[in-house]
Amino acid sequence: MREMAELEELWSAASPSNGCIICGRVGQDGMRVFGQLICHACEREIVQTDVEDEAYRRYVEQMKLIWLSVLSL
Repeated sequence: MREMAELEELWSAASPSNGCIICGRVGQDGMRVFGQLICHACEREIVQTDVEDEAYRRYVEQMKLIWLSVLSL
């Protein structure tokens, strides 16, 4: 497992995305995870979606892209 300082360095080096990593909409407000945006609407959907729902699996797959972008630095 990586040290926190190393993760923070990776986060600052990650190229920030202007579009939501889930829905792709540009110009949205939301939270950033390692430089990647998750818009408020998608964040709300992720939190409210049941883990058994097919949409939840899609959200998880999209969020894996965040980690893959960090690990590829």
